[in-house]
Amino acid sequence: MDGASWNYSKDVVPEVLVCHCVDTEGPLNETLQGTIECLRKTFGLQISESPEALHDLQTGGNLQEPLRSEVIAFLSRRSFKRDWAELDEMLDVLMSAEWRASFRDDFGMDYVFSWFVVDLVGNFLNPRSRSLGFHEIYERYRSRLADSVCRRDRLYWHHHPPSFTREAHKTSNNFSMSNEHLQILARRIIDYLDFPVAFRPGSHCERPDINLFLEQWIPFDFGNQGREESLGESTQRDISSGRFGDWRRAQRQWGFYHPDFHDYQVPGYMNRFIVRCLNIDSRLRVLDEEEIGKAFTQARERGVSLLCFTSHDEREMRPAIQTVVNQIRNCRDSEFPEVKIRFVNAVEGIRKVAGLTRQDPMNLEVALVGNQLKVCASKQTWGPQPFFCFKLRNGQYFFENLDFGLQPQTWSFTFDEDSVEPHDVIAVGLASHDKVGNTVVVRGKPFEDAASWEFKQLNSVDWLG
Repeated sequence: MDGASWNYSKDVVPEVLVCHCVDTEGPLNETLQGTIECLRKTFGLQISESPEALHDLQTGGNLQEPLRSEVIAFLSRRSFKRDWAELDEMLDVLMSAEWRASFRDDFGMDYVFSWFVVDLVGNFLNPRSRSLGFHEIYERYRSRLADSVCRRDRLYWHHHPPSFTREAHKTSNNFSMSNEHLQILARRIIDYLDFPVAFRPGSHCERPDINLFLEQWIPFDFGNQGREESLGESTQRDISSGRFGDWRRAQRQWGFYHPDFHDYQVPGYMNRFIVRCLNIDSRLRVLDEEEIGKAFTQARERGVSLLCFTSHDEREMRPAIQTVVNQIRNCRDSEFPEVKIRFVNAVEGIRKVAGLTRQDPMNLEVALVGNQLKVCASKQTWGPQPFFCFKLRNGQYFFENLDFGLQPQTWSFTFDEDSVEPHDVIAVGLASHDKVGNTVVVRGKPFEDAASWEFKQLNSVDWLG
């Protein structure tokens, strides 16, 4: 169950697979008042809302160590891409052929990003001018990738459950308070024939209800931030003691594990792959040279390791990428010359390190018989059933469970007065992954033309070697 227990062939050239997972949240315009508010919340500082007070703290003010260093470092990262014009300027470079080629790996392949895209929905207050709405961020990145040379970049799923105060720059730690997560998935399926195979938790935070939801639908979970809490982290009240992203008991080796039903932090008998993924350009659980060295040691011992790290698109990413790539290359050159570096997206990486073998994606056969939708999968689905959703004429989207058939891998759903009337439905969507993360998505308009089903299979090309 533990990813560290896999036995790798000694007859292969050892590789460190490098995977950059970006929490893709769009611009963030933090005002002076917002920065002061964060300082008060994080460090308990009682300071006035003035540019002079903030400028004084940027050089440490009258604070004593270690608080002084932590505050200076905290403020050094409060520079954000405040609107799409600023963010697009950075993306123009990051998605250019010249920039990508400047970071080629030992196999001649360009740098790769895995974009874990959030939909900021369910919020009423937006003091940081976030980009709110379904697909608002997703559409921009989808369009960019369609027009770029970045053929191995992929769009996955990042989710911040709405906060109790419904403020867009805050988050809760549960999926149970609202159904925005179901709305997001339903709309991606019906609107874009897309069903994410990989996930990054908002604020790095999973809890029991999130664990159980992901187990049904998402094979690859890049949430584990198992690391010892540093002295600097313990001085920050908003994140200390597992306040956000509690992975204190989770695996601290690079790779994956399958979680326990009751405790997502420990290995168990669930199917989902939880992958270790630390931070760069962050105030907590930071990827450092020691952790990079561990990845190379694991690759030397086992043939392959998966080194994952995450950052945010709302901050300037280029300096941090340059730093971490230099650290990786320097570690290889100085201590591990026999180990190769390979840039991968999230799915390529986990398939390689988990030893998943290539399979053809499943087919979902869908038919309308009277007012009953019948579904049959050609192979075993990832969870207990495909994700099923539909859209009504009034614009509403709904998720619903299917009824199980008598034969394995068959399901049905009946449209009638006890569910929804057939004439009110303008689109249905079904999606599933298989046991190795291949994806099939089906969209149809069964009540206008029973033959008008559209099939698309995603991620089936993300196999290495």
